Amino acid sequence: MFLLKSPVNRLGLLRQRISTLQYRNHFFKWSPKALKSSQKMKATNPTARDKSVETNPTKQPPILDEIPNEPKISKMKAVQPPSFNIKDQRDKWLAKVQGGKRKSNGLAEANRATINQPRQASPSAMPAHLNMESNSQSFGMPKSFQPPAWQQQQQQQQQKNQMPEKDSSKGSAERSSWVNRMHGAQQSKQAKWVQDMKAKQQALCDIQPQNMPQIKIPMPQKPLATMPATAKAVAAAAAAEPAVEEPPEPKTPERLAYLETVKLLNNYQIHEPTAGRAQTKASSHSDKTEPNIEHTLLCLSQTGFQREQLERMPVIQVAGTKGRGSTCLLVEAILRAHGVKTGVFCAPHLFLTNERIRIDGEPLPEEQFTQLFGELHEKLVDMQPPPSYTKLLTVMAFHAFHNAKVDVAIVEVGSGCASDCTNITSHARTIGISSLGWEQSFSLSNSMRDIAWAKAAIMKPEASVYTSANQPECCEVLSQRAKQVGVQLNRVPNYVDYIEANMECKKLLSGANYSVKLNGSLAIQLAYDYLRRYNPEYVVGVDHNSVQLTPGATRGLEMFEQRGQFELMKYDIFNVYLDSADTLESMMMCREWFYTRTRSSRSPKILLFSKVNEFNAKDLLTILRHNMRFEEAGFVPSPNCFEGELMEEQESLDKESQDAINWHSMEELQRARRNASNWRSLCEENGTRDNSHMSISIQAFFDHLKEKYGKQRYGMRNELDVLVTGSRELVAGTIQLIQKLKDKDFGKWR
Repeated sequence: MFLLKSPVNRLGLLRQRISTLQYRNHFFKWSPKALKSSQKMKATNPTARDKSVETNPTKQPPILDEIPNEPKISKMKAVQPPSFNIKDQRDKWLAKVQGGKRKSNGLAEANRATINQPRQASPSAMPAHLNMESNSQSFGMPKSFQPPAWQQQQQQQQQKNQMPEKDSSKGSAERSSWVNRMHGAQQSKQAKWVQDMKAKQQALCDIQPQNMPQIKIPMPQKPLATMPATAKAVAAAAAAEPAVEEPPEPKTPERLAYLETVKLLNNYQIHEPTAGRAQTKASSHSDKTEPNIEHTLLCLSQTGFQREQLERMPVIQVAGTKGRGSTCLLVEAILRAHGVKTGVFCAPHLFLTNERIRIDGEPLPEEQFTQLFGELHEKLVDMQPPPSYTKLLTVMAFHAFHNAKVDVAIVEVGSGCASDCTNITSHARTIGISSLGWEQSFSLSNSMRDIAWAKAAIMKPEASVYTSANQPECCEVLSQRAKQVGVQLNRVPNYVDYIEANMECKKLLSGANYSVKLNGSLAIQLAYDYLRRYNPEYVVGVDHNSVQLTPGATRGLEMFEQRGQFELMKYDIFNVYLDSADTLESMMMCREWFYTRTRSSRSPKILLFSKVNEFNAKDLLTILRHNMRFEEAGFVPSPNCFEGELMEEQESLDKESQDAINWHSMEELQRARRNASNWRSLCEENGTRDNSHMSISIQAFFDHLKEKYGKQRYGMRNELDVLVTGSRELVAGTIQLIQKLKDKDFGKWR
């Protein structure tokens, strides 16, 4: 269509479009004053093209399709910025600052004037060029497209009539600053909240005495929709309150009598002899009976237990450094699986003192323990010299075995070995020596050969001796002692040999407790030796050191359970691995057990350590750090427990007892700090960061772990592998805490 027009018409259209584009492109760049000034300059200084058009009007092509009243905008020139006569940069800066001050002062004066004078309700006071409400429709529109002036005035009059009159109170509120309005609203909200809380508290105080008798007797409750507002508030507040813990059950008279008995028994600990060195080879050949053994036999005879009665009782003795208690319990489990009634005397206990004496797999009941101690104490109270703690427990154990008519007594020989008061059974025909190592109290010697010689002194003529010691120097000393006594020393086979010889029980033997893997072979051979002597029908065709397992032996290994030794407990996000290792050899086994159980787990590994004494504490921590990476190492004081109860929680304690408990707690706290400093020094030696953490108690440490690692992601469960080791007191306290938390959760669920 554009090409069909004549050249003259095309030229007119081009001029019209160019002028429109110029007007649109320069609309936001030039002010109306600049446009007027450019038009005046154009009029005063016409260009050559304009002069030619004025001189030759006939030659100017006519403009077709021209819009009437269209302003002719000529080519505009750039406006020169105002020039200031400033001498230097300093005068320029002063002029700028003074101008800014004058401007700010002018704005402040204008604000004061507007605050002091009432605001006009009509928007007509605003200048026409600033009234955006009236110019919003025609803003940026060419004049040719804008409505005429009379129509704009009519629209403004209609808008004035439609606008409602503003309230005087609203105007006064608008004149106040926003800070005052915010403060006033906040104060009103706070006052209202305080009034509501006071009303709820008053309603709760009024209704609580009425509802107290209804707490014990369940009554049908009204639906929440039909309850009044105050009752709803009270019900919501009662639901939000935490549940009050139930008070502990009162102790029975039997329990109180048992606790008094244990306190009286503990008074005999002051008569314990001091530990000495191991016996030498020259002194071991003497036929003279040890004073400890003579005094123990005298105590037995004075309480009515004759030596002939003692010799008629079959006895299995277990000596050694580590694994004595586990071996005794394993022998007990295997013999009970064969129908033999057993009695076990071992030390130390984990929770209660009566755990040291076991009858047919169960600790001696508290009532029988109290009654037996009362009878023996009356007969031994005037004896001089008085018996020691261990001697009195030994006498009680054999009296309990005789009263229960057990078939065999399994006795753990103490660290004194041949001179220990537990070695009163010279007629024992089955003797076992477990693994040997450094003694914690250094009571024997600093040499492994001396330790082995002291342990070998327990050998007796006509006895079957079995050992699981694997050190060459120890085996050599044990063999020499066996030749002197005239007995044969049997080294038990490895645990792996039992798995290969009994493939039908491979799954059971492979997944057995770690204590079974360490001491199971010695326990099996000791049980077989007793059965060959007294119940041969169960072991027909089973020779010495045989790896064949009888059905009773398999069932006994499966039934074996020992608290605090290679034990795993699970609660919430915690996988707690418990082992009361306190020597170098046992800590090596503990580290290996924990490593094999958690090496395929990606859960963070945490260590909780405590030591009741400072003997080889740094060495134990060094063993734990070998090939293990703990995210955090916690150190807590050893809990001060008495018969499964914390001393701090006991009531009716006198001032002296309370002071003793406080001093003991302070001492344990200082020991925990020293253990933490040992861990810190090991971290510095290895160039790793110190990740130790001190806690005041076991529960505080687990609360810290739950707060730090307990944030669960959606669809995921973060678990922690916690190793608790170092002392029996720490393991016992952790077991009691986890069991208490489980019982509490079960009570909530129930």
